Amino acid sequence: MMKKFSDIELEMFQDEFKKIIPLHLQTVAESSKLIVAYYQEFKKNPDVEPGDVLPLAVYSAMKQLGFDI
Repeated sequence: MMKKFSDIELEMFQDEFKKIIPLHLQTVAESSKLIVAYYQEFKKNPDVEPGDVLPLAVYSAMKQLGFDI
């Protein structure tokens, strides 16, 4: 069963989300630019299979950004 939160707890959650959402939006925008750059480079490479272009682009960008995937 899901725990019910009090009104003050919900308000605190809302305040925290308002603080972090702009940072997440900025991170998504920058990540997308990096993924597109990798995608374009991998797409030009004849040694990369077409089905591997997108997964490699995402993986490479996330690794460069420091995500441990």
